[in-house]
Amino acid sequence: MEGTQKLKDLEDRVSSFPDRATFISVHSQATLDRANEFLKTIKAFQKQLDDFFDENIKRLHKAHKEAKAQKSQFEEPLNRAEGIVKEEIKKYLVEQDEIRKEAEEKARQEKENKFEEARELEKAGDKEGAEEIRERETALATPLPPVIKADGTHLRKHWTWQVTDIDKVPKEYFVLDALKINSIVRTMKGKTNIPGIRAFQESTVATRIK
Repeated sequence: MEGTQKLKDLEDRVSSFPDRATFISVHSQATLDRANEFLKTIKAFQKQLDDFFDENIKRLHKAHKEAKAQKSQFEEPLNRAEGIVKEEIKKYLVEQDEIRKEAEEKARQEKENKFEEARELEKAGDKEGAEEIRERETALATPLPPVIKADGTHLRKHWTWQVTDIDKVPKEYFVLDALKINSIVRTMKGKTNIPGIRAFQESTVATRIK
């Protein structure tokens, strides 16, 4: 109960800080000192929050990591088994998908050949023979291999890519190595010399309490 009341008191007090901050205006040494004291008050309350929450956060984080690690021990053999079986299923489904594609293409080509035959007959003046072929091919459904299915499991397709020649990749597909640039700028500061990059200094306000 005591902890709950302390938390409620902290919540009531810190909730007023944003509104109080809007009345801060720095335009002289005196107002700078007042603003600085307000910052120190904020930091003091942040320390109170750290004292109140951090121990519990660390305990929960440790318990979370331990539970995740324990769970992963049980998941590992299941994930390994799942990968083995999925690979077998994938090989079969891909194979059957290719067989069906080949059959579809063969049927399409055969139908196209028949329609070409009809066009040739029509050019030769045999319109009746041409029409007969067209009607027969339009009505005829070429038997295809069945679509292979497994209840709840299917072959998911997606497009991906790989680099075949890095020198041919257009410039707009490259991104800057921000981590490397940050490291160089922090080390070299104003002496940074990277073509196309301007290093400059930004200022922020830092406050600490004793």
